[in-house]
Amino acid sequence: MLCFVVLDGLWLGLVMTSFYREHLGPLAMLAPDGSLAPIWAAAAPVYLLMSLGITQFVVPRVRRGSLVDAAWYGAVFGWILFGVYDLTNYSTLRGYPGIFAAVDMAWGGVTCGVTAVMVTRFGWSKF
Repeated sequence: MLCFVVLDGLWLGLVMTSFYREHLGPLAMLAPDGSLAPIWAAAAPVYLLMSLGITQFVVPRVRRGSLVDAAWYGAVFGWILFGVYDLTNYSTLRGYPGIFAAVDMAWGGVTCGVTAVMVTRFGWSKF
């Protein structure tokens, strides 16, 4: 969970803040200073569920200590997970940008791939 929070904090708070603000427009939850302001009570379970998904569906498929397997299965898991979210939004919400969906799905692959590598490398799934 820590890995997801750190990666998302960097992604949302530093790297992509203006992209999210630009493409989500009035859909985005913003603080008075224009930064993203998620509802943390709703966001926290998301990180918990993604962590559970990595430990239950990705880690068991990884050959003993293979970081390549961890990156691959984690990335596919993230792409599917974020794809379900983004493509559902794209198909049901007026004005949900396709470019946003594509970038977010790619980010899902990266963040889940990196997290799966960290779990495999450092054995965090045992905690």
